[in-house]
Amino acid sequence: MKTSIARLALMAALLLGASATAQALSWAPGGTVPPADRVSTVTAAEVAGARRLGDAIDSPVSARAAIVAWEAIAAGQPDQPEAWIELAMLRLLEGAAYRNRPGDRLKCYVAALQDCERAMATNPGFLRRVRQGQKPWEAVAALGPREMGAMNFWSTGVFYIFRDCLGLFSRLTPVRAMEGARDMLVRMEAIDPTWEESVTTFSWGIYYHSMPASRGGDKVRARESFDLAVTRGVRRTLPRWGRAKYFYLPRGETAAARADLAAVVARDLDELGGNRSWNRYFQAEAARLLAK
Repeated sequence: MKTSIARLALMAALLLGASATAQALSWAPGGTVPPADRVSTVTAAEVAGARRLGDAIDSPVSARAAIVAWEAIAAGQPDQPEAWIELAMLRLLEGAAYRNRPGDRLKCYVAALQDCERAMATNPGFLRRVRQGQKPWEAVAALGPREMGAMNFWSTGVFYIFRDCLGLFSRLTPVRAMEGARDMLVRMEAIDPTWEESVTTFSWGIYYHSMPASRGGDKVRARESFDLAVTRGVRRTLPRWGRAKYFYLPRGETAAARADLAAVVARDLDELGGNRSWNRYFQAEAARLLAK
């Protein structure tokens, strides 16, 4: 009898946890645009300064400084997608690299999703569809080349929430959001499959590896996507770092993982594409994993 009660209590706790996760993932949509009278002049020097801060992140303090700088630019130019996209990228980095508790990371990632949706909402067609009740992934057909970064980081934010913030049972909750990320990737590839050295190829690897087989998961296609991402992303640290951490290590392919991680550590930051602070984080994380 006591055993049965204990099992019921455990099941109730798991269900409550999943419910709390669902509520946490119900963020306020970012698809609104402030009135035009809030627009102010943003100088090229301010943008250059914010970009320098974004490239120099190596601590929680410097991450915050860069985010605050881009927040000011976004407030001054709410109808331009660039600042919102930069904010999303930096909030993802803050959560992944400089926050340890799942709740703190979730706040960073949700804010990044909202920033991405704000960037998307600068597109009138997308904004109209969202105001008619469509979800971001349902309105994605209205988006074009200028919103590629927003689609990319929106998908990444969903993947990070799934990876860092959800327990085993609560991962059942956001499957539709993961499928929404898939829809974003499909749209990105329809626009430009070579964007940022075919970064969508790596994202497909994450998608196929994370989803259950019943909902499109496929370990063979995941491996193929990761391998192709490494081939295509020759100036990127993400593909080899991600293949090692998310695919090789969980599968016990230690030698292959260590080869990838060592290759990431050996790269010269000055020869790499992408954001310098992200590359710095990938190298530091690769070194940490090699030291285990």
